[in-house]
Amino acid sequence: MDITVSVWQPWMTARWKKISIAEQVNMIRAIGANAASIKSVNREWVFGAKENFSSVSIYQNTTNDAFEIEAKAQGLDVHHWGWVDCQNPGAQADAVKKAIARWNPKVFKIDNELEVAKKYAYNTGAFLRSLGRPVRHDGTPVQFFLQSYRRPDLHPEIAWEKWLTYRAPDGVFYLTGHAPQAYWFSNDVLGDFEKMLKAHEDLERRIGRRGLPWHITLPTFAELGWYPTPEQMETGIDFLRAELGERLVGVDFWRLEWLMTTPEGKEMREMLMSYDWGEDEPQDEDDPGAVDGDPIGIHVTVTDTKGRPVNITALLPDGGSVHVVEG
Repeated sequence: MDITVSVWQPWMTARWKKISIAEQVNMIRAIGANAASIKSVNREWVFGAKENFSSVSIYQNTTNDAFEIEAKAQGLDVHHWGWVDCQNPGAQADAVKKAIARWNPKVFKIDNELEVAKKYAYNTGAFLRSLGRPVRHDGTPVQFFLQSYRRPDLHPEIAWEKWLTYRAPDGVFYLTGHAPQAYWFSNDVLGDFEKMLKAHEDLERRIGRRGLPWHITLPTFAELGWYPTPEQMETGIDFLRAELGERLVGVDFWRLEWLMTTPEGKEMREMLMSYDWGEDEPQDEDDPGAVDGDPIGIHVTVTDTKGRPVNITALLPDGGSVHVVEG
């Protein structure tokens, strides 16, 4: 299963939070993820490409290009997401294809939401026809997921049926499955997730396409005073794994900066570090008890003489490091 952490504008995190690209990638690995996800498309624009920053820009060395190189060098897959509202379907499809040709992702999530996307939902078919079925550099098709609202029944203006039933000329569906933004914004994660699954089951029944894969997006952020707790997250993940089984092909935590720079994020990342995903990991031949990439040394609390937490840099077993900003 893909365990993914999403980043947004890594250049801003590097510049203003003083967390380097390497430290961002190291934290994703320390959490136990096997993939990172970047925003690579914003409507008609390939987002975060190096040439969009001037040669004298303070962000030049912290673009999506720099992040992608570092993440892949450290053994992570790099997935993509892009905001598409279908107002200009041909140009937006071209932007997606350019991002795929540039960065070669295995997974691309189409973020289709907000009022403007509802207004131009009638262009969904035109967007998909223009998009076609892009392939990776090795010739394998990119997997597309619809990363929209968590409840289709609450947002009928989105062209759910068309997104999930449109086929290429060879009869293959354009989209692989669901990637809802499963942000519960309450204290009742189970009740919310039960309604979400039922709404998608009803959608699948209507379109005659049952048992679709899920690559779900989960919240690691705060908004208007709300934030997810580790207990809620663990309960929600356990529920999804039990209910979806092998259909749950991936989870994606949005977003990294909150996990690295807030006290609440620190509690969440500690839970994620210790969560048992129940998957077999390869062992080091020289040490049968060691797991490759195991974040040994990460679970450390450092305080000053008055018991206050201080900034630490923890070493990974392969020589990398994670700089944690407490606050």
